[in-house]
Amino acid sequence: MKNMTMYIVLVIAVLLLTGCKKDNSETNFIPKQPLEFTDDESDILDDIIIDDITEPSSAPEDKQEEPVVTGETTTKYVKLSSYGAILNIRSAPSTEEDNVVGFLVHTEAVEVISIEDGWASILYNDEICYVSEDFLVDFVPPYISPPSPSQ
Repeated sequence: MKNMTMYIVLVIAVLLLTGCKKDNSETNFIPKQPLEFTDDESDILDDIIIDDITEPSSAPEDKQEEPVVTGETTTKYVKLSSYGAILNIRSAPSTEEDNVVGFLVHTEAVEVISIEDGWASILYNDEICYVSEDFLVDFVPPYISPPSPSQ
């Protein structure tokens, strides 16, 4: 019994001592001296910095910038008819197979920019994409229960 009490006291002492460590501050920090340059090196650095600031960055001409979306968006929710179904997000307002860029699931909220010709434009991965307007509703639809296992 005495040995058991001694072990318990020893364990408690070890736990208390390990919990009371010093602050883990960086004690071996040595500040570095600033770099010194000759006059020629200073002039070169100044020219580089000035050139970087004054020259506009050239973007590839073949890649056009996406328009910035300003104004109000409308929150809509995805409503699908069956459990596990998905709604394709498309890069263009058409049902071509090669323009699918993602998908949405039932009850997922989306911010709609506009709706034209049955297609809702949304912002997805910083790009304007499209989903079919037929699967969007104004309120959160009820959840779809998974199919029951057949016996």
